[in-house]
Amino acid sequence: MVDAKSLLMSISAVVATAAAGAVGGPLAAAEVAAFLASPPGRKLNGALVDQTAEKRGVVLEDFAKGGFVMQPTLGLTGEAGPEFVFPLTPVSKPKRKRSRSARAADKKLSKAFKEANKRMRKQNGQLKKGKTQADVAKLAHRLRKKM
Repeated sequence: MVDAKSLLMSISAVVATAAAGAVGGPLAAAEVAAFLASPPGRKLNGALVDQTAEKRGVVLEDFAKGGFVMQPTLGLTGEAGPEFVFPLTPVSKPKRKRSRSARAADKKLSKAFKEANKRMRKQNGQLKKGKTQADVAKLAHRLRKKM
């Protein structure tokens, strides 16, 4: 089973080896790879991953047996089979910005509804006899097309 720390250690080893190869050539890359594969190299790499995660306030977890997360956590999911991950509180979606033409159409429809309500309602706000809200909406849409 793979855990988050071993995954990060593997990534850091690959990056260190590639950097050594870019700076010092293939021989340097081979030496760094050999050191990081040795027990002292794995210990140093693990300590650096732990230190960096702690410094950045990141918790490294694997959730094969479940878990409860209350803060940002770098976790590995699905390593022991299917898992659920879902928020306990609703997450609001960012509002999409409406286009200029859509906003203009909204303003026209708003004005049309004001005019339709003015025509189909009494002074006290009640609908005139025989009129329904559907009639107001139909008139508003007809008025909007004329604008």
